[in-house]
Amino acid sequence: MFAVGDKVVHHEYGICRIINIVPRRFYGQEPREYYEMTPLSEDGYGTKFYIPVDHGGKLRAPLTRDQIFSMIDAMPETDLLKIETSGNRTLDMEKIKTAYTSLMNSGDPRDWVILLRTIYRKGKQLSAQKERLSEFEVYARDNGERLLYGEIAGVMDIPFSRVEQFITQRIENK
Repeated sequence: MFAVGDKVVHHEYGICRIINIVPRRFYGQEPREYYEMTPLSEDGYGTKFYIPVDHGGKLRAPLTRDQIFSMIDAMPETDLLKIETSGNRTLDMEKIKTAYTSLMNSGDPRDWVILLRTIYRKGKQLSAQKERLSEFEVYARDNGERLLYGEIAGVMDIPFSRVEQFITQRIENK
């Protein structure tokens, strides 16, 4: 069980702080205990949401500083996602959406690294061909950055806007 003041990671909202544990009744349900949480991201300022304490499985403790450094150090060697394509644009995009959504929703920052590395590489390849990522791929990239960079910013106590620079400097100095 988590406590008031703890930082936690929710698979959809990213890194949050538990601001209270309160009894609530939603939608005619019986009253139960809820974590009252607020996202730590700059765009989530003032937002509150509730997760039942007995459904805390949707929450995990953030990575430690050492785990973040290890994850960043491993980024250059992280495998890219391999998706078999058939040449049918519609079917291939469905495969991509399924794979990317699975990585985004896993709640695992290592999966977010795989997602982002895969999308960044594809974006470079498409750019060389004077093409662009699909709207979904841009959404997945932005969401992956929000989740991964948000957790790094929250743990390392740096602004979200400096996370990319933080990662780059760490990798270049290794």
